[in-house]
Amino acid sequence: MKGSNKYQYQMVTVLNPKTEDKDKTLNKMFSWIENNKAEITNKDHMGSKDLVYKIGDQSKGDFWVFDVEASEPLKLKELNLLLNRETNVIRYLILKK
Repeated sequence: MKGSNKYQYQMVTVLNPKTEDKDKTLNKMFSWIENNKAEITNKDHMGSKDLVYKIGDQSKGDFWVFDVEASEPLKLKELNLLLNRETNVIRYLILKK
């Protein structure tokens, strides 16, 4: 049963609620995940919420939670780089389940 082990992650992503390119940003993340032989098993849009503290000039954020499953460990350094460069992502957290 060694080959059936899956690596499971949960991603919490906070997007700038004022941006019009949310779909473009999400599709870029989804493409990266799929290109790295992983799949998104659940997408949960939590909606726009007030932030506890301002991030830049933002007091609200558009929250998304994704469950990701992969047969190999994700290249987290590459994913962090992608998310850090994406201007519409104001915060993110990647958890290994």
